Amino acid sequence: MIIGIVLWVLAAAAVIWFVARAWSPGPLLVTGRGQVARSGVDAVVSLALVRALAPPPGLAVWLWVAAALAVGVGAAGLVLRWRTLPAERRRWTTVGYGAVGLALVVVLA
Repeated sequence: MIIGIVLWVLAAAAVIWFVARAWSPGPLLVTGRGQVARSGVDAVVSLALVRALAPPPGLAVWLWVAAALAVGVGAAGLVLRWRTLPAERRRWTTVGYGAVGLALVVVLA
């Protein structure tokens, strides 16, 4: 029970952080494309982790659906802001981070 609550809180924080970074108008929350992409990976993996280890009972599944919808809204913000964000020099770290995140989603799904 406690682990489920902790996982839900961490997933909510990851989703909120990703949406805030994706839609922030200035450089306060984000300094490059890789930061936003990595926070998106964090949000998706945290939602997959919640779904695998602490699935919501009954009508609480709609909270998970709302969080997944928020990740979609954040991804839309990232797509719209992509050209205005500066590119980072170390792109391979973001690619590796995304690959590990994708592997975790596949394993957890």
